[in-house]
Amino acid sequence: MYPVQLALLGAEALVMALVVFGLFRYRALAGRSPLYVVLGGFLYLAVSWTQRVEVAPGWTLQPATTLVFGATLATVLLVYITHDARATRKLVGALVLGNAGLTLLALVVAQHVRIPGDALPLGLATAPLLREGGLAIGRALGLYALLIGLILAYEFMSRLVPWLFVRAVAAIAAVGAVAAAGFTLLGHWERPDVLRVMTADIAGSLSAAAIYSSMLWAYLRWVEPVVGTSTGTGDVSDVLQELTYRQLYEQARSRLTRDALTGVHNRGYFDEAFARAVAQATRYGEHLSIIIADADHFKTINDRHSHLTGDKVLKVFAGTLVECARASDVVCRYGGDEFVVILPNADLGSARAFAQRFRQRLSTRAFAADAALDAIVITATVGVASLRDDGALDAPDDLLRRADNRLYVGKRAGRDRVVWEDLPVSSVP
Repeated sequence: MYPVQLALLGAEALVMALVVFGLFRYRALAGRSPLYVVLGGFLYLAVSWTQRVEVAPGWTLQPATTLVFGATLATVLLVYITHDARATRKLVGALVLGNAGLTLLALVVAQHVRIPGDALPLGLATAPLLREGGLAIGRALGLYALLIGLILAYEFMSRLVPWLFVRAVAAIAAVGAVAAAGFTLLGHWERPDVLRVMTADIAGSLSAAAIYSSMLWAYLRWVEPVVGTSTGTGDVSDVLQELTYRQLYEQARSRLTRDALTGVHNRGYFDEAFARAVAQATRYGEHLSIIIADADHFKTINDRHSHLTGDKVLKVFAGTLVECARASDVVCRYGGDEFVVILPNADLGSARAFAQRFRQRLSTRAFAADAALDAIVITATVGVASLRDDGALDAPDDLLRRADNRLYVGKRAGRDRVVWEDLPVSSVP
């Protein structure tokens, strides 16, 4: 019985996701009205459908709290991620107002049970109808806060992780868990097993968040890739509009500080980040290292194999640096075929190990990245310098200059090597 119930719940989640994502996908044909109508129905089910399904001995889930509300959250997030601020604002307003209207209507209709002689079908009792109407008021009042909280949670996660799936699942799970706990306490506070009921609903909400986030990621990955567009009205007092403007600003700033070919940071960003890193390391007595890596014989590669192939080499070069870097490291294209990596809290030994790891990985990554590079031997010469291990500096640029000098010593010594100390060319290993 229990596997059947779980399978049915999974099928319900799939159907709801297909319905709302399908309506969103074909909104150009019929507008967004059908989507709003369906989501309004979902929300009314979420606040009025109290059925619980037993999924394990003694453990029950409320599909309305877990699946139905989760589908609504995923759809609101879908609209927001596509950067349609006006549509997001309209959707949230329509859901809140529509739910409030339906709740008011339900309360009025429920008054029939107070009239003598009124007959309820199927032996329904009077008290549950009136009680659920009152609970729906509290649920409707919290709906706006939950939907705005979803956007804020997604924005918060956007600052921590770059992966859309992780941001979406964290936001939907957080808001879904809060909603599940609130709905359970409102509807079942008098039950002796309320904690078990609440735990089951929270677990169900977390599972629904994973399912809907996977579908959301797949939709935005293969069906309708995200394209940032501004459709706002300019009313920055609106939290949704303000958040969208901030997202667009961050995107524009990222484009200005990224190298168009390789995707790593550009020289302008490096100048700012390097000055900040040196100032912080000097102030707090922290380690700071820097490496400068140069693609060996790059001009020859361009001349023999075309500039298009040279571009592929640079992409592989930059990608390998990013693979080797930590989250706190800053990878930049310094100019031409030279790249710089800022390594906070890394001493000379750690920076040297990073450079060696990068140089060894580079030779094995080229063919895996592009079969056209199979015939090309890609190597790198790397200069390494460290703030504390190399002694005092007269100016921040001295650290960069020291790494650059060691890079050219390595080139004169035959290339394809790492130089981390000041040695004559004849003594470089």
